[in-house]
This record gives sequence, structure tokens and C-alpha cells, in this order.
Amino acid sequence: LETANRENQLDNLRAQLNPHFMFNALNGIRASIDEDPEQAKRAITKLSAILRNAMATVKRKVVPLGEEIDIVKAYLALEAMRYEERLRVRFDVPPGLDRHPIPPMLLQTLVENAVRHGVAKIPEGGDLIIGAHLDGDDLVITVRNSGHYEPGKSTGGGIGLRNTRERLDVIYGGKARISIREQDGMVVTEIVVPADM
Repeated sequence: LETANRENQLDNLRAQLNPHFMFNALNGIRASIDEDPEQAKRAITKLSAILRNAMATVKRKVVPLGEEIDIVKAYLALEAMRYEERLRVRFDVPPGLDRHPIPPMLLQTLVENAVRHGVAKIPEGGDLIIGAHLDGDDLVITVRNSGHYEPGKSTGGGIGLRNTRERLDVIYGGKARISIREQDGMVVTEIVVPADM
């Protein structure tokens, strides 16, 4: 019964996550329809590829980090159409970490928050640095973005992060954690999960 209940919880959280992402992505595309119809068409093509991948992973409890990074790169290509040179992205993920399992849409949610609540609000744009490393038996995933962190506002209270916290609890019990802080003029969101499940 406990296992069935946890699976039920995960299904409910997954069901919330995909429409949340879809809503945000469609709002981004809507903004470019009048301005650049051809770009909007390309954006819809990219979005359909992202959603096809998301649908393929929806019932999986975990996916390889490399697969999640591919989805994030497609999402950032979509956002780059809108923000152009205002969005500066760097990946800092050493070779070999791409096979480590993480929950699907985990990194995607963090990156989406970093863009929407950080970089998008800065007129001159900003930086987004996505990293991962091993720390003993843990996989540490970090997303750093230009901007300011105000606890309880913007980055801290949305459905995406609340959903992420709940998913981490359901999948890993008390063995995973998420933290958000401001450090050296950047907002740093960090997730720590067991390196192997």
C-alpha cells in the first residue's frame, strides 16, 4: 500500500509538471508570434520535440543525466530565440556523469526557473551556468543564474520548485535535498541526490 501510495503521489506530481512547463513555453512562443512569425514556427517545432521526449519519460522514475541535459539544451535553444544574446549559457558537467540517474524534468525545472525569474528580469540579460559533480556518494547538480534571490518570492514559491521538493521526497525519502541561495551576485540552486539508485 505504501509503495502504491508513493507511485500515486509521483503520478500526480508528474501530471502537474508537464502542463506547468507547457504553459510557460507557450507564453514564450506567443510573445514572438507578431514580432517574428518564422521564429515562432521554429519555436513550435522545438517545443514539439521537447514534449515528445517528455512524454517518452513521463512514466520513468529516473532518467540518465545526459538525457535530461539534452532536453535542457533543446529548451534553451527555444529560449535563445526570444532572448538572443541576453541569455549566455555554459555547461560544466564532466564526462562520465551523464549516466547517473536523476528524476525526469528535474534539471529542466531548475533551468526554467533560472531563466524566467533571473535572466529574463535583467534588461541586459545574464549568465546561466549548469553544473554537476560527485561529492562522495552524492551527485550534486547546480544551476547558477544572474539575478537576486528573495526567499518566499519569485524563485522560492512556485509550483515547479514545490513540485520538485515533493518529487525528491517521494523518490529518495530523506536522502535528497534542494537549496537556494545567493552567492557572488548569482542565484545558486543546488540539488543533492544519491549518485546511484
